[in-house]
Amino acid sequence: MKTIIIDTLLILSFITAFAQEKENKHYTYEVELGTDNDFLIAHKSTDKYYTYGINASFRWHPKSANFLNKLLPNKRGYFQSLGINIEGYTPDYKSKNYETDRPYAGWSYVEFQSTYGFEKSFLRLGIDIGILGPDSKAGVVQNWFHEHISRDQVLDGWENQIDNQLGINIRAYYAQILFESKIFDVYASVDAAVGNIYTYVNPGINFRFGVFNPVSKSIAFKNTILANKSNKEVYVDAGVATKISAFNATIQGSKISEINLINSKEINNFFFNSHIGVYYALNRWAVGAKLMYSSGELKDNDSQQYTMISGSYRFN
Repeated sequence: MKTIIIDTLLILSFITAFAQEKENKHYTYEVELGTDNDFLIAHKSTDKYYTYGINASFRWHPKSANFLNKLLPNKRGYFQSLGINIEGYTPDYKSKNYETDRPYAGWSYVEFQSTYGFEKSFLRLGIDIGILGPDSKAGVVQNWFHEHISRDQVLDGWENQIDNQLGINIRAYYAQILFESKIFDVYASVDAAVGNIYTYVNPGINFRFGVFNPVSKSIAFKNTILANKSNKEVYVDAGVATKISAFNATIQGSKISEINLINSKEINNFFFNSHIGVYYALNRWAVGAKLMYSSGELKDNDSQQYTMISGSYRFN
């Protein structure tokens, strides 16, 4: 009898340990740092349009489910994230069309997001709250970079940037696999925003080639916190999209202002954008770099190219 009890306890201990291991197959937390800049493209010699961005994010698996989480019973994973961002926008100060170019604008904000992963798709919902204008300190950061890092021209137009205003945006992103094989897949994506800084919808078609996780657990989508601890990815991701923009405060200023910074006839409400990126993830670490192309938000502007780079680390 004693032997049976001991054997039973051992079996129960093994089952419990196995269950805990299964529950803890992914890391609990993740931190990420990233930057966007046309300075990172070798043949570029000027700052213009979306000239730079700096971002940091912290992600975690919450201990309790929120209301929407309970309404999505088919989800395979769920996490939340908190991020801080600063973005700078400038005209092309060497352009011949400087008079009709976009204004200077800085946008600094905090973002909170919830992501729901499914077998072949994921949904991300979030809110951004911040300051558009001089109090964003985007001009201070850019001129510090020019003075101390790149050691070239300091931009003197930031004193005439768009005035301060509180910014609030609701954002959503959804991706769905359409076709998949062992080393290649095709997926559709759409991101959208509604608020007093941006209002747009951006549908696209994309593909990946290499070794990768489902989109709900993959690095290109900032979803590696849902991946296994022994995560391994290396792949190329590329896509094209058409952005339909109803409002952009970094160009047009405040919705309630009577001052029109840019004539509405100069604004492209429909424009083309595309990307190609390379990504690598191994265990706790993940890095990525993506080249972005946009045909331009203003009709007289040139197209824009810039690079996005990021790195993340997972831990318990």
